[in-house]
Amino acid sequence: MGLAGYYFLPETSHNLVNVARRYEQRVPALWTAHQKISHDIEHLKQETVKEVEQVSDKLGITKRS
Repeated sequence: MGLAGYYFLPETSHNLVNVARRYEQRVPALWTAHQKISHDIEHLKQETVKEVEQVSDKLGITKRS
C-alpha cells in the first residue's frame, strides 16, 4: 500500500495497520520479525542518507533549506 494508501485512503490504511498490530500481538514471532525488519530498514535509511550526503559533497551540491 505504501504512502499512496495513506494519502488516498487514510481511514482504510489506518484500519489495516490496526488489524496487523492485533495479529502481531497474538503471534510473538510475527512481532519479532516486524521489529527486526523495521530496525533493518531504519539502518538502511540512515546509511543511504549518509551516502547521498557524501556524494552531494563530492559533487558540490548543497542542501536546500
